Amino acid sequence: MEVGYNKRNLERCLCKSCPVQIDSICANERKLNMLDTLANMKEGSLMPEPANMAAIYCSIGKSTCADINTDEICQCNKCPVFSENNLSTLYYCKLGKED
Repeated sequence: MEVGYNKRNLERCLCKSCPVQIDSICANERKLNMLDTLANMKEGSLMPEPANMAAIYCSIGKSTCADINTDEICQCNKCPVFSENNLSTLYYCKLGKED
């Protein structure tokens, strides 16, 4: 199933607080930019480039941040985006989106 790349999913995504990227300098910089973008985004605005995101990897594919720690526990299975889209794998930040 294709997971929508949209503001609603971005707002509800748990990646922003996931232990896998909590200590990542790269992901934290992207997260700050992303939160600022979300706060200023108007309804119907275009979504930012996926490469600048630190979230909804189940939609955009794997992270390009080399300093994420996939030895930490993934929380994808606790995410509303995960359950609403009937997803089945974890660590989308490492493995990319489902086919």
